[in-house]
Formats: sequence, C-alpha cells, structure tokens
Amino acid sequence: MLFFSKSIIFLGILNVWFLRSNVRTNWRGGDSISLKDEFQFYNLPNWSFYIVGATKIVSALFIFLSIWIDNVPHKIFAVILSFLMIFAILMHLKVGDELRKSLPALCMLLLSIIVLNI
Repeated sequence: MLFFSKSIIFLGILNVWFLRSNVRTNWRGGDSISLKDEFQFYNLPNWSFYIVGATKIVSALFIFLSIWIDNVPHKIFAVILSFLMIFAILMHLKVGDELRKSLPALCMLLLSIIVLNI
C-alpha cells in the first residue's frame, strides 16, 4: 500500500504540473483554463504559482525516492504536501467551487496521510 501511495502521489503531481498544466480540466477553480489561470482566479500572487509548483514537485519526488532510499525524510515531505492539499481545498471553498472540484486535492491529502502512517 505504501509503494502504491507514494507512486500515485508522484505520478499525480507530475501529471498535473507537467502534462496537464495548460489543459482545461473539470477540477480547475472556476472556469480557469490553465493551472496558472487557476492561481490568478484565486487572487494569489504570481510568485505563489512557482513556489507551490516547485514545492509540490520536490515533495512528490522525495516521497517517491523514499521507496528505494531509506534515508529520505519522506514524512516531512508528506506533511508539506498535506498542508498544500488542505490549502488547495480551502481555495476551492473560498471561491465557491463545487465540492467535487476539491476531490483530487482530497485524494492526494489522503495518500499523504497514508504515507505518514497515521
């Protein structure tokens, strides 16, 4: 289960931030077309897009690497990712999005909790 959770976290984050960042999805806040548009829709500063993206990618990478490298502090990165997912859910709620738009962030949060063995 841990291997599965870590792998899905990594592949999910890569999918969102590299493959689908400029593609309209059913999960974007409001009517945003791209991931960057979504951050603007939430009235977040431009720099937050890069900081959040880099933090999510690095966290997911280290969580994934911990499958093979025991010394990687994957729980720290799982906590960071958990907070970012909570923040994502709160952003959807802030703008009045349908609850279903928070589903990917909620799934990622649950996977991060599994990684934490809570």
